[in-house]
Amino acid sequence: MTALLPRLDREQTLLQIEHARSLTLDEIAALMPVTEVKTTSSPLGGMELPEEVFSALRTAIVALARGHGYPDERARLPLFDAACAHLVHDQLQISPHEASEEDAWSHLTCCWLLDVAAWRWDGIGKGDERRFRGDVNRNTFRRLWWHAEILGPDIDLTLLGEDELVNIMERPIVASNRALTRSLVNQFLARVQDGDEGGRMMLMREAGKRLVRLTPIVDFHALDQTELDSMIRDILDAAANGDPLPAAASAVKSAQISDGVERVGRAPVLDTPPEAPPEASESAAAELEDLFEVALGIARRTGRVTNSALREVAPIDPVAARRVLQGLVDRGSLARRGQAKGTYYVLPNAPAVAGEDRASQSIAPPDAPAWVPAAEKTLRRFLNRYRKD
Repeated sequence: MTALLPRLDREQTLLQIEHARSLTLDEIAALMPVTEVKTTSSPLGGMELPEEVFSALRTAIVALARGHGYPDERARLPLFDAACAHLVHDQLQISPHEASEEDAWSHLTCCWLLDVAAWRWDGIGKGDERRFRGDVNRNTFRRLWWHAEILGPDIDLTLLGEDELVNIMERPIVASNRALTRSLVNQFLARVQDGDEGGRMMLMREAGKRLVRLTPIVDFHALDQTELDSMIRDILDAAANGDPLPAAASAVKSAQISDGVERVGRAPVLDTPPEAPPEASESAAAELEDLFEVALGIARRTGRVTNSALREVAPIDPVAARRVLQGLVDRGSLARRGQAKGTYYVLPNAPAVAGEDRASQSIAPPDAPAWVPAAEKTLRRFLNRYRKD
């Protein structure tokens, strides 16, 4: 039958944390365990662990913490974390599904082990409350349980630094694959046991980034152990040497085709379409110049031009209108003003007017230049061309 943990809701959890902020470590320890709270259990059924299990776990963890300086010193904390990870994992005997519940870890931490958690993080005070409620990546004991669950009993957790564990555990696409994670850690440790701390930290970071980039094109769950080890070795080599990603083809080269499955060849690459004739290019360039002139004519006549104003007189879409206006900005013929939907364009030397709104965009300022006849002719020619088309 599935073992279940009691659950403490967020409101009660925060009350427990706030109450303990002003207390000393000894005062918090004197409160443990906290039993005068309302807890719930999983609605899916199972057997809720009795208090005897939590009492035995508290006794074991406090004894372990005393061996690492509790309550007066905080020494050898990585060694404490490594031992505590296996202790919590082995004694609770819960499923990964149950271990994914925030309220369950909130209850265990705040009602049974809050003094140990406060010692581990040098008090509660103004610290990160996620260390004490059941946060997925920050809770004191939840993160340790998952270290033991994912990395297994054969990997010595004391050999991994905090930064290296974070690079593994906080990449769900990596941590969700037990075989992948263990292969990565085993090969990583084999390379860096005699290396410097800074070098090994960067190696894990770079390897993790390369690994994540490969996940869209390589199904690591489909690789056997030999192929997986080979891929991880290539990734670590690339990370150590600063090389690009290893070719994904090397990982699947040896994969056999299943019975009844037909290999589909790569689609042929289409020939590059022929270049447009010179006449078409010249016509497009002339049309663009006409659009430039139309936009400038609107700006001269009304004092400004907007995307919508240009589209009212020229049969083009918003994207094309934006490109025309940006082209004039790049030329230095227009200056951009406003932001987002309030964007408009003016002649370079036009003064900025305070308090302008969108409603005033169609009103010409008193000193706006008169409509230039050449621009009017350009607009008529441009519209006539489209009517013929």
